[in-house]
Amino acid sequence: MYVLKKLFPIFLGILLAFMLAGCNQTAKTVDKESSTGNKEEQKKEEKISELTLEEVLNKSMEASEQLKSFTVAMEMDQQLSSDQEETSMDLSSTIDMQVVTEPMAFYQKMKMTEKASKESFEVESYFTQDGMYLYDAAAGKWMKFPTEFSDQLLQLSDQQTNPAEELKKLQKFVDDFTFEQDDKTYILKLKASGDKFSDFIKEMAQQSLPPQMGAGEEIMDQMKVNQLEYEIIIAKDTFYPTHLNIMMDMEISADGQKVKMAQSVKGQYSNYNNVGEITVPQEVLDTAEEIEM
Repeated sequence: MYVLKKLFPIFLGILLAFMLAGCNQTAKTVDKESSTGNKEEQKKEEKISELTLEEVLNKSMEASEQLKSFTVAMEMDQQLSSDQEETSMDLSSTIDMQVVTEPMAFYQKMKMTEKASKESFEVESYFTQDGMYLYDAAAGKWMKFPTEFSDQLLQLSDQQTNPAEELKKLQKFVDDFTFEQDDKTYILKLKASGDKFSDFIKEMAQQSLPPQMGAGEEIMDQMKVNQLEYEIIIAKDTFYPTHLNIMMDMEISADGQKVKMAQSVKGQYSNYNNVGEITVPQEVLDTAEEIEM
C-alpha cells in the first residue's frame, strides 16, 4: 500500500497535465433518431458541416485564444493495484472547479472516496497571484504552499491554461483520431496504445509538473501506457470544448514493484467567460499556515 500511496500523486498529476489538455478527414455523421422516428425529417434539421478535423481544431484554437474563464465538473474513478501487494486502492472522486485564465486563478472543491471502506475526505483550494491555499479538513485549518512552489505552478499554468496550446499537442496524432459529428457538436476520439503515447504522456508530465511533485526521469522511464481512449466534444456554435472523457490503463515500475492504474474521467466544461474574479478570502490569508514541501 505504501508504493500505491507514493505513486498516486504522480498518476493524478499526469491526468491533470492531460486536461490542462488527426486532420484532413471530414466528420462522419452520427445518425440520431427523432422523437417521431422519422429519420429523414431529422436529417433535414441537422446542421451538417463539411469542416475537416484540422479546420475544427484550428477554429477551436482561435476561439480558445479569447477564452477568459470557465467551470469544470468532473467525475473520476481510479483503481491502483500492485503485483506484490494484496491490497489495492479503488477511488471515486468528484471535482468542481472555477477557472480564470488572466490573471491565472482557480477555486476547486474535490471529494475523494475509497470505495471499500467508504472513507472519504474533501479538499478545498484556491490558487491566485497571492499563492496556493489548501484546506486541511483533518486539522481544521488552511495551509499555504511555499512561495517557490506557487511561483513555479503559476509559470506552468500561464503556459498551459490556454486550451489552444493543448489542442496543438494532439495534432501529431492525426492518423489515430476518428472524427464524427451530430447536429450540435464535433466528436473527436482517440484510441491508442504503444510507445509513442507513453512518450507523449511522459513529455506532458515532465513539462507540466513542478519538480516537487516527483515526476523525475527515473519514474517516467518506468512508465508504460497500455491503452488510452480520449474523447473531446466541441460545440459547433462556439467551437469551445464541452466534454472531455478519458479512459487510461497504464503501469509504473517502482521499488521493485509493478503498479497498475486504470482510470476513467468524465469532464464537463461550461459557463464560458462568465466566471467572476477569484480571490482568496481575507480570513484564509490571515490564518493559513505555510507548509514545507
